[in-house]
Amino acid sequence: MEITQNLHEIPLNEDMIPIVAGDDDLKMIRVIADGQSDSCFLQNRGWNSTRIVIVFDQPHPKWGKLLVTKYFQFERPGTMYWGHEGNSIKVSTILETVYP
Repeated sequence: MEITQNLHEIPLNEDMIPIVAGDDDLKMIRVIADGQSDSCFLQNRGWNSTRIVIVFDQPHPKWGKLLVTKYFQFERPGTMYWGHEGNSIKVSTILETVYP
């Protein structure tokens, strides 16, 4: 029996990202950020602003192993603007369909 996978990229928006608060177990969503496979979550410390954390599977050429910022916004699904200099990153999640 051969298994075929069909991957569909879905533009990411903030509502799709799991929130980790306090001592909660780490929950992440698999994403494709700037064309590479990564993981992502929102961190809410309670006493500080919520921040987004993107953990790169392979170091990103610009941002290394992690992109962490509390200054982020999804003006439209699939594009996250962050920081104060107009930086942006393309982010999507993956819907995987497996056919038997």
